[in-house]
Amino acid sequence: MEAAMTLAPDIIERLPSWTHRISPLVGNLLRLKPEEAAFWRRGFVVSDPGTQLALEAIGRTFIGGFNAAVSACDVHNVLDHVESVPASDQGFAAEGAAMGAAVADALLLKRQLLAACLEAFAGRFTYLTHVGVGWALARVPWRRKPLLSQLDPIHSWLAFDGLGFHDTYFHHRRALAGWRRVRSGYSCRAYDQGVGRAIWFAMGGDVAAAARTISSLPSTRQSDLWAGLGLAMAYAGPVCANKIAAAAAAAGPRREHYAQGTAFACAARSLAGHVPTHTDLAARIVWGTGADELARLVHQARERLPAADDDQPRYEMWRRSVAALSSNEGPVS
Repeated sequence: MEAAMTLAPDIIERLPSWTHRISPLVGNLLRLKPEEAAFWRRGFVVSDPGTQLALEAIGRTFIGGFNAAVSACDVHNVLDHVESVPASDQGFAAEGAAMGAAVADALLLKRQLLAACLEAFAGRFTYLTHVGVGWALARVPWRRKPLLSQLDPIHSWLAFDGLGFHDTYFHHRRALAGWRRVRSGYSCRAYDQGVGRAIWFAMGGDVAAAARTISSLPSTRQSDLWAGLGLAMAYAGPVCANKIAAAAAAAGPRREHYAQGTAFACAARSLAGHVPTHTDLAARIVWGTGADELARLVHQARERLPAADDDQPRYEMWRRSVAALSSNEGPVS
């Protein structure tokens, strides 16, 4: 595995050296408290103390990135914070920072911290920053169009993934009872991928509980939910071989969607230059190949996408092409 990469000097030189700073009073009001990530605060299932601690730590890292962005004088403050986080967790900090930058920019219209963050993290955390913008859609919905306009046309659907994660993370009882903020169009599909990711957290990393939760929701949503669960397990962890195999088996006819989520997690980790052991393990069990090789398949599939058509966005074409590849790969026995 490669070590985490630092930001390229040429990118740093192009970034603005300042932004309009949000007032300390507003910044303090926007800041999230670390205990917002605690299971007791969220009402999440406690299945294993070690898993709980790991998932709570991810939440606190996200909150740290958010708080760094809403308090930042300029993008360099954000970069310094993300670089201070262990390599395995920097993506979560960048995701939180993207949310914080988007929220603060929406309140101070002349500030352009989000644009600077998107450029700064494009080579490492592009998936995570697009997801982070989606979290912001829940907090500043009146700025949806300006926020989405800054995103990559294909990756922009990840913002709705982030919105689905946000809604399930903060309102999981309502979301898992069937409520969705997004109700029409393809954005519902991307939203459900985020719901599936959040199910991993809400169920405390318990595969059986996560599978039961997915099965309790309408069958038309389950493929996307399984894709999200696969992504969360492979990217965030913590998982062992037994959990990965159990989830792949529980997915049943939707296994290829679970596999697609696993592949996208590997692509995100590989792009960041740091692939944790659990991510590589998930790739080998679900796909029969290492995470970096799987990431190459994902990137090649994106490069080969046809032009957009009226039937489906290119993001969905990408997901389908990767899911189809899984039928040609076998899990490690």
